[in-house]
Amino acid sequence: MEDRIALKVVTAEGVVLERQVNYVSIPTPDGSVGILCDHAPMLCAVGKGNVRCRFDGTQTDSVAVSGGVASVENNKLVILAETKNTAE
Repeated sequence: MEDRIALKVVTAEGVVLERQVNYVSIPTPDGSVGILCDHAPMLCAVGKGNVRCRFDGTQTDSVAVSGGVASVENNKLVILAETKNTAE
């Protein structure tokens, strides 16, 4: 069984993305941060850009955000985003 991360992206409107993923890329003010299974606990600012994730091997999804915070702990990643749009 593949290692997974529980990803949840939340805005004031509610949960906009929630799924088990293999990899997540988060935009930060200083560049992108990649998150894999068993990542060390982390709290960081989220910048403007696309939160990109890979699941089921090769399938991808993304959500555009314009700021917020991200928390990683125990293979759970929660992003509290200021705004969201479906990224292309």
